[in-house]
Amino acid sequence: MSSVPKTMRAARLVEYNKKYQIHEVDVPQYGENDLLVKIGAAGFCHTDYQVYEGFYQSQTPQVGSHEPAGTVVAVGSKAAKSFKEGQRVGVLLFRHACHECVGCKTTRDIRFCEKKEMAGVTSDGAFAEYMIADADNTVLLPETIPFEQAAPLMCAGATVWGGISKLGLPAGESVGILGIGGLGGLGVQFCKALGYSTVAIDNRPEGRDLATEFPLKADLVIDYNDEKAGEKIVEWSGKGGLAGIVVCTDNVQAIEWSLKTLRPHGICVPLGVPGEGFHFGSFDLIGKEIIVKGSGVANRSEVEEMMKVVASHGVKSYVRTVPFEKTPDLPEMYMDNHLKGRLVMKF
Repeated sequence: MSSVPKTMRAARLVEYNKKYQIHEVDVPQYGENDLLVKIGAAGFCHTDYQVYEGFYQSQTPQVGSHEPAGTVVAVGSKAAKSFKEGQRVGVLLFRHACHECVGCKTTRDIRFCEKKEMAGVTSDGAFAEYMIADADNTVLLPETIPFEQAAPLMCAGATVWGGISKLGLPAGESVGILGIGGLGGLGVQFCKALGYSTVAIDNRPEGRDLATEFPLKADLVIDYNDEKAGEKIVEWSGKGGLAGIVVCTDNVQAIEWSLKTLRPHGICVPLGVPGEGFHFGSFDLIGKEIIVKGSGVANRSEVEEMMKVVASHGVKSYVRTVPFEKTPDLPEMYMDNHLKGRLVMKF
């Protein structure tokens, strides 16, 4: 094992709606199928803000963030079959499936385990110098992807990649991405890399700018506040509307509106988790036989495929990095209406 100290710095949520506090705590102990990862960068996303607000009633004190990338510094005995010290890795948020519950037995997928840990939500996460990673839910990083770019891929990227995959559409079809922030900015690039005609929709100029920030640009950018936004999208797409749309916001009204952009048998994948639930217009849903698909974060094998696309097509996040010492400011920074892209803590 590499030289690892006994204690580390960690940014912890001690009280809901109060700034993270930086504490000196013990370096976590890893199990036989775990990795100890030295954090290089860790992202702050909407779920982190919901944890901060108390939406998930997470136990406190707790180390925040579930978007980590870093270097393996210690390996459990079972994990050593797949990993070794010195490897650069990205860590997905789920850890330690029980292998006994109905979810585990019927799906063999940690995402559906009833007793799983969720880094930064139900257990300590990545706003620390070190964290525990489950070897079964960790991926190797291509050398070309720096930690500050890899971190957002572990939640924002994995979530929108999973949503696009749920569409199941062939290349050449028309796809919409509604909400161009941390998820949507990556979603536009993924859609273009996969060969889709892509429309980006957002109500903020920062979001609309992000849709054309990188070489993989949206084919059409629409202001959600435009009264004729739906009509323009349907006319542009042809065939009566989009084949599919991935919704990267938890705004209930926007999610409902998204169905109006779809053709008959079109597919909507909402990725936001509104506390008040969803509301869909019955005539849109039933009259056009729209399909609404649930989608969470992608699984490990899907994320490995995503990494190949990121590396081969140069997919990037618009990142604003902050040093560890500024981690307590992240919730306030996140609520800036003019925020563009992703907030990432970088050591």
